Amino acid sequence: MRKLLVWQSGLAGCLLLGLVTSVNASGVSPALKQLVQDFLTQHPAAQAARADLQRAEAEARATGQPLYNPEIEVEYEDAADITKTVGLVQSFDWSGKQPARDRAGHESMRAAQAALAAKRQAMLGELLSELSGVLISSEAARLSQERVKLLGEFLRLSKRRYAAGDVGQTDVDLARLALSEARMQAASTTADAMSTEARLAALVQTPPSGWPALPLLPTELPAFNADKLLQQHPALRQLEAEAAAARASIAIARRDRRPDPTIGVRGGKEDDDTLLGITVSIPLFVRNTFRAELDAANADAVRAEQFYYNRLLRAKGRLQGAAQRYSVTRAALNYWEKSGQPSLKGRIDLLKRLWESGEIGTTEYLIQLQQTLDTQASAIKLQGAVWTAWIDWLIASGRTTHWLGL
Repeated sequence: MRKLLVWQSGLAGCLLLGLVTSVNASGVSPALKQLVQDFLTQHPAAQAARADLQRAEAEARATGQPLYNPEIEVEYEDAADITKTVGLVQSFDWSGKQPARDRAGHESMRAAQAALAAKRQAMLGELLSELSGVLISSEAARLSQERVKLLGEFLRLSKRRYAAGDVGQTDVDLARLALSEARMQAASTTADAMSTEARLAALVQTPPSGWPALPLLPTELPAFNADKLLQQHPALRQLEAEAAAARASIAIARRDRRPDPTIGVRGGKEDDDTLLGITVSIPLFVRNTFRAELDAANADAVRAEQFYYNRLLRAKGRLQGAAQRYSVTRAALNYWEKSGQPSLKGRIDLLKRLWESGEIGTTEYLIQLQQTLDTQASAIKLQGAVWTAWIDWLIASGRTTHWLGL
């Protein structure tokens, strides 16, 4: 099998610490920070989110500009008398349309800023999921190779003892069948590990020094205030800003129902006479009162607010569920590390000695060996469940960038 990761000795050390890499005081290796920064800089999704923010910023600048530009009118008439005039026409925003648009634009920009932060959170969650997946699947593949090695050695010993007359042909057949099963399992886990790493490599370019370490997982979930966390969650801040922008659109629609006057001043000559004129025009919203646009803006604001409250309720449930899953799985892992794992140390060597001395038969030896290796495999799956629960909690709480020291 191609070596996917460089592991530390010991199952718990492998799974909790990951690669042998120097880490800083916050627990995040410089290599991991560099990988995350490259990921957030180069990934097309991040670049698209930044483009959305730039568009929102440009639109906000546009809404801050005056609503109407002045117009110059030039008139020339050659009739009985030659008439030449020049005028200046200006519409005035007496109803406050521009300030209302300015407020809506700034709310939209705030929503775009939160959307960029939310996109970064989601992308980092995906990156951490794939990194932990490589960590777990590679350890599972290593354990499968260890199973093949142990059963291969057992088959050789069985053949040797069969030649010496200590065991029968049935024992050799059992050893051969167990080895065949182990090889099939190793092929499957190795393929899974390579597929997992391929997904990660498709997400971000493989660093020359290999995949970096992940920070240590906390032994228990830190205390948190759900309401405060969700107030800072970028996805919810985006929805709140979108609701504020929708409310600001009501003011726009309301002011659009008020006509703005247009005043023009012109001067010129008609033959030898001097001309001076002032014009005032006000549109009459008689055939179209723009009431439908106001009703639509009100409906959009209600929809945006209710959507925000719906997502807030769902976010609270997801946060609590993720916290409970992590607490349960981490407690099980803590128990395994303190009591279960030490009891497995030396068990394989002990079983081998008991079988060679004839105190246990071949069938019993294989059953207990398989049970021992299956227990280790279950511990690896538990590690994967802990990582999944932790990443889910980071995403649900919006603390992914904080945990990575960003």
